[in-house]
Amino acid sequence: MANLNIQVNGVTVVMTGIEFLNYARRFLDAAEALHQDSYKVPYDAVQLHLLCQSLELHLKAFIWLIDRHTRDKFRSKYGHDLVKLWEHSKSRGIREFCAITPLRDEVIGLVGPYYKNRKFIYADISMLVDGIPKLRNNTRVLTSLRKLCKQLQKSLKAPVFEAS
Repeated sequence: MANLNIQVNGVTVVMTGIEFLNYARRFLDAAEALHQDSYKVPYDAVQLHLLCQSLELHLKAFIWLIDRHTRDKFRSKYGHDLVKLWEHSKSRGIREFCAITPLRDEVIGLVGPYYKNRKFIYADISMLVDGIPKLRNNTRVLTSLRKLCKQLQKSLKAPVFEAS
């Protein structure tokens, strides 16, 4: 048996709109599966995280379609900042793919900082005292995020696949 030595140098993973969209769909599917089993509670940290993750990836698919950012550019410019992604997307014409409404602006403004700081995954005292009560009081958060993700999934599919 021969001895083989393999050395790998600087591998770059290229993310295109297709990858962003496929992952976005998977997170949306997972949120939908949980939604089927829930009792329509206004606050569900796992569903919120999955929907925010889906929205993040849908917005990145849109930005990729328009600006062709690399994975590193997405990381350095946006990270997991939904508010920044949403604002940039609005400025680049996402209204062609989804409705921009005051409710959506409000919901993204509300959940964005919690998602960015991973508060839906790692609950802490600030979530118990501040975050959860705010999210429970806005009973349209889950529904609004779900509808936005579904709308983006449907409207971005053909343009992203054609561009990839």
